[in-house]
Order: sequence, then structure tokens, then C-alpha cells
Amino acid sequence: MTLFAILLLAHFWTDFLIQSDQMARCKRSTKLAVKWYPLLGHALTQVPMVVGIWLIGTLLRVANWPSLETFGISLIIIVLMHWLIDVTKQNCQPILKRALRLKPNQVPLISYVLDQVLHLVVIVIVSQLLGTHWQSSTISRWLLATSVMIATLYFADYFISLFLKSLDLNVERLPDRAQLGRHIGRLERLAILLLCYTNNVASIAVVVAIKALTRFRAIGANEHHFAEYYLIGSLLSSIFGCLGGYLLKLI
Repeated sequence: MTLFAILLLAHFWTDFLIQSDQMARCKRSTKLAVKWYPLLGHALTQVPMVVGIWLIGTLLRVANWPSLETFGISLIIIVLMHWLIDVTKQNCQPILKRALRLKPNQVPLISYVLDQVLHLVVIVIVSQLLGTHWQSSTISRWLLATSVMIATLYFADYFISLFLKSLDLNVERLPDRAQLGRHIGRLERLAILLLCYTNNVASIAVVVAIKALTRFRAIGANEHHFAEYYLIGSLLSSIFGCLGGYLLKLI
């Protein structure tokens, strides 16, 4: 469990917390000669996180802590697979579009979800093959809790954005600042996550009501299908927030 928790956190750290807009644009390129080297550097950003956690666990003499050999082999596999998935992702989108008969605006969403699923599958397989202890420990629970919070705030952020763009709503011309809306959405999901974790589910209505009041005029005008856009985004944000809180309670 410890190895899985470390690799999962390193993945979320790399893909969501420290990934720059320039790197995101690089991923969208179809020219392998241009993007293979930058994406290798991106995959290698997992190394400091994993090495740092391993050193802390070693110095603290954590029970059942994976050996240096296990960490080294798993890290090499994870970095190479992360790079391979990222470097082929964009080039596989036409195949994905034809195979699933997707509309052009649906391809980025499905590609994003499959990309994250593949990363997760690789982490699970490596952890199963190289991990010797699957009992949960205090440090593994803390690492998993951190991963859940990152996924709730950032994975959901990109998912909701791509989901709305996959619909036939006129999202691109909405009179709103996307970056500000993302910050508000993250705060909303964080509040809902904490309220679910502390069993204050009834208070979620207050969070949703406050957000609705700030957009009351725009909802009433309903320009460019804003009401539908707002409703779908808020519902998805609430679902991810509640799911994150539930997972935290399980951990």
C-alpha cells in the first residue's frame, strides 16, 4: 500500500500541481520529434517526489518500508510508462475518434479520462508486482488522503472543463473569466469535501446557495446557455466534492 500511495501522489504531483501551460501545449502536439524530450523531462519530475518520500521514510525507520531496489525499479518503470503514454496520447486521438465514433469536441474528454486511467493501471500493476506489504499504515493513509484532495481539486477541474466543452452548449463565448471560475470551483469542491468528511452534509446547501447568488443575474439572463452551463458545472463539482469526502472517510 505504501508503494502505491507514493507512486500515486508522485503522478498527481507531476500531472496537476507542477505541470505548466507550456507543457500542456507540448502534450497536444502531434510531432514526436518536438515533444519526446520535453515530455521525458516532465515524466522525470516524479523522481524528486519519490526520492524525497523514500528518504523521509528511511530516516524515520518506518515499518515495512520498501527497499531502495524496489523503489528504484518501480520508479524507472513508472517514469518510462508515464513518458510513453504522454508522448503517444495525442497521436492516438484520431484512432480513438474513429473507434468510438466520437464528435470532435468529445475526443479531448475521453482522451483525458483514458490517459489518467492508463497511468493508474500502470501504478497498480507496478505496486502489485513489486510491493510486498499491502497493509495500510499511517504514512500511506496520509499520502492517499493528499492524493484524494489533489484529484478532487485538480483532476475534477480539468474533467469538468472538458465535459462542458464536449456538450453542444456555447461555452467558448461565455462572458466569464475561466481562470477565476476554476479557482471558485476548487474552493467549492474543497468546502464540500471537508463538509462531507466532517459529516456536515446539510451545510453543503449553504455553499451551493452562496455560489448561486453570485451568479443570479447571469443565470437570469441565460446568455449563451449560461444557466445550463452553470447547472451542469455545479452538479459535477458537487459530485466530485462529495466523492472526495467519502474517499477520505474510507482512508
